[in-house]
Amino acid sequence: MIKTIRGALIQISSWKTDLRVIMAFALGFVLLCLNGYPYLKFAAFLKSEVQAFELSVICGSTGYAFLALFLGNLLLLSNAPFITDVTTYELLRSGKKQWIDSKILYIVLSSVLYSIMLMVASAVFSAFKGTVSFKNEWSYAMLELAIKQPIYSVDSFRIAFPERMFVETVNPYTAVVLTVICNSMYSILISMTMMCVNLLSSRNWGWIVASLIHIGGYVIFANAGFMFPQKYSLFCHGMPAYYIQEIGHYSIIGTVCFVLAVFLILREICLFASKRMQV
Repeated sequence: MIKTIRGALIQISSWKTDLRVIMAFALGFVLLCLNGYPYLKFAAFLKSEVQAFELSVICGSTGYAFLALFLGNLLLLSNAPFITDVTTYELLRSGKKQWIDSKILYIVLSSVLYSIMLMVASAVFSAFKGTVSFKNEWSYAMLELAIKQPIYSVDSFRIAFPERMFVETVNPYTAVVLTVICNSMYSILISMTMMCVNLLSSRNWGWIVASLIHIGGYVIFANAGFMFPQKYSLFCHGMPAYYIQEIGHYSIIGTVCFVLAVFLILREICLFASKRMQV
């Protein structure tokens, strides 16, 4: 276990000199700004301050924004399991099982850190463009957008967040924590899928499969589960507002079991694929 943790942390420590990582985080920040700016314009029109993390919550539970923001995570982890010149030495020293677990832990930590970066970036960008509050209550702009759902928000600002039940049920800090958890959970499972495909194919084709799953999930979400129940879509489970809707609250326990089952299956596939690697 200690070697597994150490291996993941050593890989994270190399981020400051890794161009791929720098570009991934930069891409995530740019996409956050592009997708979040309409909301800040909407708040400015209403002369309303914004709660520091509202932007993160909106982007993390709005289909088109979530669709875009994952691209940074895709770039960050598309080359999993991160084969390098020292991989053979690592395999001989730790064994394939521990090596795979180390890569999975790295994926988990990377996905969580990426989501946290977006959360912090949303507060910084909001403060840069307007007045920010750190109170644990929704701003007037958010209540107007989510509860009243005015037509002009779409017509004039191209922004919508029809999640009245979500805003009425949870406070901003609970919402942003749920956003980090759900977004990270989704990123972890898709990234593990990429690693499985890369290991099985011995090529970096995982990003193609991950992209198709990601886009397919958005199509299911956008069509309200037409021909495929939303509860089986990882994309929908990646957005916290999905769990609290006017048509009913979805089972958190059921989701945990579903996610855990997928996680364990993907881990077993990675372990199976690693046996084919030549050391």
